[in-house]
Amino acid sequence: MNATEKFSKEVQRILSERLTWLIIALTAAGAVWFSLNGTGRTASDAFIVNAAKSSAFLGAFLFTMLSLVQFHRDYKNNTDVIILTSTDPVHHQIRRALALICIGIVTTLLISLFALPYGIIKTGDYFQIATFLTAWFLIFLCALVFAVLLASGFYMLTKRMEAAFLIMAGLIFLSKALESMFTLNPSYLFYWVQTSAGSFSDLITNQFQIDMLLWNRLFCLLFSIGIWALGLCSFRRYGRGLIGSFFTNCQRVWIPALLVAALSFSCISYIFEPVFDDSKPMDFSGMMSSGTGIITSFSSEPQVGNPDLTLMDKVFDLVISAKGRRLSGVAKYKIKNATSKIQILPVQINTGLTLGKVKVNGVEVKAVQGETGELSTANWSIELPAASEYEIEIGYSGRMGNDNTILQRVKYGIAKGYVWLPADGFSPVFDINVSEDNTFSGMLSLDNNLEPVFAKGKGEKVGVRDGKTQWSFTGNTGTQNTSIFAAEYMTRSFEAGGLNIELKYFRKHHKSITDMDAVNVIKEAIDYFTKAYGPLIYNKNLTMLELPAYVSGGFAAGNMSAMDETNFNTEGYLPSEALSPDQGGGIDVLIHEIAHQWWGLATMPMQDGVSNWSAEGITCYSTYCFMKQYFGENYVNERYLKVWQKGLDTYQNAFYIQNPEYLGKLSEADASNIMASFEHMRLYDIMPLMMLKGEKSLGGSEAFQKKLSQLYMAHLGQPITYDDFLNVAGLTKEAIEIE
Repeated sequence: MNATEKFSKEVQRILSERLTWLIIALTAAGAVWFSLNGTGRTASDAFIVNAAKSSAFLGAFLFTMLSLVQFHRDYKNNTDVIILTSTDPVHHQIRRALALICIGIVTTLLISLFALPYGIIKTGDYFQIATFLTAWFLIFLCALVFAVLLASGFYMLTKRMEAAFLIMAGLIFLSKALESMFTLNPSYLFYWVQTSAGSFSDLITNQFQIDMLLWNRLFCLLFSIGIWALGLCSFRRYGRGLIGSFFTNCQRVWIPALLVAALSFSCISYIFEPVFDDSKPMDFSGMMSSGTGIITSFSSEPQVGNPDLTLMDKVFDLVISAKGRRLSGVAKYKIKNATSKIQILPVQINTGLTLGKVKVNGVEVKAVQGETGELSTANWSIELPAASEYEIEIGYSGRMGNDNTILQRVKYGIAKGYVWLPADGFSPVFDINVSEDNTFSGMLSLDNNLEPVFAKGKGEKVGVRDGKTQWSFTGNTGTQNTSIFAAEYMTRSFEAGGLNIELKYFRKHHKSITDMDAVNVIKEAIDYFTKAYGPLIYNKNLTMLELPAYVSGGFAAGNMSAMDETNFNTEGYLPSEALSPDQGGGIDVLIHEIAHQWWGLATMPMQDGVSNWSAEGITCYSTYCFMKQYFGENYVNERYLKVWQKGLDTYQNAFYIQNPEYLGKLSEADASNIMASFEHMRLYDIMPLMMLKGEKSLGGSEAFQKKLSQLYMAHLGQPITYDDFLNVAGLTKEAIEIE
């Protein structure tokens, strides 16, 4: 009987057992139940991905038990000596492990007979075959494979079923527990049962999450094979203990070679993980608690790396390749030197990009790479010769890096059908002064089906070059950077607040955007804030941009407000038709990001590190005011006041707020993580409550918003301090601050 026949017999033997079919049935039943009762922010999450994640957790337990029973049966029945003397013992262990993996494949295919048509029906036009294969084969099936390899490896190593089961149970629960261990910032590679990749998009490619999963599964596979190979080295031979068996098994050189290779390559895959960079976490460790406030050394004055240099002009030529998922470009700059002496030019660029050839006044010079900063920023420096003016040319290329400290979620990158480049990924940025009349322009080459949207400036299609569409870009005066988004967008244009508004959304979302009447909601919000506070300072245009679901929120920048696709759900936009509007996102985030145009962009409420004053707090209050008018008092009481009060209570009762002296006993990293969580409560919960207290002191919402309007109009384009606010509102700190 050859090896193939022996393997086939082993598979048939396992399939002939009732326990095997019970495990398959329980796993399949669990998968069906999780599919039918799934929840999620997108249809793909609710009906495909989250069902596969939950099923992987159940399946890992069940296949662990199946594997341990199969490997323990010979020892339990006292037939191990007979079997291992009548066949090659190493080959016997290999056949059994591979047969169990085949059972996992059969289980996955059986589940797919239900999950595939169910996913297609429930997600409809949003169904993506790549998302389905990722969920059920990369997440679910791989979890079963890893469970078989790890369980069999630990059993062969310990030769005790109970010990192996306890180890596996601990590893399975650890994989689950990592989801809530934010302060530890665990690597996404350790999520061997499930995955930290969340919020799969219904509307565009999920390639960024798939990148994470592919590397995660590679690392976990190599590590699992390593543990299995360790077990293969250690399984007991007749009459020998662990050490004697180990040396006997290792006489077959390929077994220890497999062990060393698997563990070595798993370490290499961990060290050279390509998705995330080595960004420094934002440092909150300098904060100290003082009553209900937190004191930190924060300066509202903008600082630049070299104030002697001033940027006068910037032109770029950028080519983006979706197929290669890379970019390459050349940027040219004109700079003035106030001292005419030798200068160091500080350059910032995304961590995934590299500076190429650099010329200063026609002479090639060297760029030196420095330390990585925060938020995926790589710091470089260029030495400039003594001169009063410079013409600088910089080549750059690479693939986007992402910050490893923000829950390890991919945002930036290039993929087929979608591009998002941050400002320092679009082109190198100089940390110097920028002239008020600085010009910023260039050419962008992009795949023909993609339309670019710029955060600061506008683009115009001008032709075709090398099979790509050429876009001419003109930036806002006085800026040197912009971020870029590109996808298959559709556009709805309308007027609101005296501005031309463009709502740009993904093509697949056209029907939903129309059904929910999103245009009128946006128009109402802009008109409301314009009437309440005053007009925006943009000359012509404001862009509302839809983002993928995995962004999980939104932002405002330049003349753009952006929010992810889950904020455009039909339920929650039409108060006359929705008894239960929204569930903690949707329209709320949309309105919040619109309000930021007034508080954070047109004006800049500046944090001082002592008070709770911030753009976020006044934006939350403004959102509350609109939602109160739109949905009524019961809605805002439930969705805003209760949430804010809960955050305040948590903050005031926190151990490190009541006992700030203990912060000094922690490491800087731990102190920073703790104070970062408090910072969120201060900005998003405590300050809005302060606004409501100020509202009450002035006699109601109408009087308070009139004061805010005066504040807004008096500080257009300028920073607003806490004292500015108190002076204009006619309030004292005692009248507004919460004890």
